Amino acid sequence: MSDSDDKTEAPSSQRLQKAREDGQIVMSREAMNFVALLGGFAGIFMVLPYLVTDFIHVMQVLMANAGTLPMTQGGLLHSTDHAIAAGLKLAVPMAASVAALCLGGGFLQTGFLIHPESLLPKFERISPLAGFKRIAGGGTLPDTFKALAKFTIFAVVLWNISKNVIPSVPRMVGLEPAPLLKIISDLGFKAASAMILAQLVIAGFDIFWMRFRHISKLKMSREDLKDEYKNTEGDPHVKGRQKALRAKAARQRMMAAVKTATVVVTNPTHYAVALVYERGGGGAPRIVAKGMDDVAARIRDIAQDNRIPLVTNPPLARALFTLPLESEIPAEHFKVVAAIIAYVWKLKRPASRSAPLR
Repeated sequence: MSDSDDKTEAPSSQRLQKAREDGQIVMSREAMNFVALLGGFAGIFMVLPYLVTDFIHVMQVLMANAGTLPMTQGGLLHSTDHAIAAGLKLAVPMAASVAALCLGGGFLQTGFLIHPESLLPKFERISPLAGFKRIAGGGTLPDTFKALAKFTIFAVVLWNISKNVIPSVPRMVGLEPAPLLKIISDLGFKAASAMILAQLVIAGFDIFWMRFRHISKLKMSREDLKDEYKNTEGDPHVKGRQKALRAKAARQRMMAAVKTATVVVTNPTHYAVALVYERGGGGAPRIVAKGMDDVAARIRDIAQDNRIPLVTNPPLARALFTLPLESEIPAEHFKVVAAIIAYVWKLKRPASRSAPLR
């Protein structure tokens, strides 16, 4: 099975973040084309009408005075400067609107990511051999299909608009400039709007396709996920060993605390709970050790070795076992525990110290 067949798992958040840091992000050219068209549309139909009047006035003055201009270097440069300035006043706002929208669209797609390394020249980008490999490998087929689909959509849109206009073209012959210009402007507005809507649809499909291809390229195999987990969270075997060591240390501390217990309440064989009560301490008896089966047997052995009384009370042992270590017993068990401790203190008198309670 090939590597691509092994990569069946969705990329993890860490892999996606690493790809983003490396400059591998989703960037739809069709979305940028849509933004550029929208900016050009806004410039031509919203900005241009307010600027074209001054441009026409300047050009009319230059044309009207063309015969009177001195044919010297200074006179020609002066006229050229006026023409260039008028052209820049007309072109710069339109170009600025397109540039601003394209810049904003690019930042929105990349999440305001700036990756300087992607701007550096790479040999594979200009290598004819690398380009041939991309073509031969079929990497350009989706792009070719998208280009053909885009051409077809635009052709259909323009045909639907022009087929209603073509019959009226003969009637436009001989019209005054003003009504003719209005007809052409209306037709241009309608065609531009239709092209922008078509490009919006194309951009939507392209963004979906680019994201799908981006995720597909970053897919991971199960082994990749395991390796990533080991690198980020640590080896599960090591973590399991550390957890076992911590549990062992906690159990050793608990067993050591049995030696200080006042009494051990048992089931008598399945549960064992060691309690400590300090006379005059002001608090309730506290659980210092508890266990089931083998651990309970170990608690009983330590209690016997250290002459800690063992009291059999199955209901109380089971109830106390459910409480956390180092917690004081709740009020509902005060009466029973108090009676046990009073009995234990009675056993610990010199006359009764010969044998522990079983």
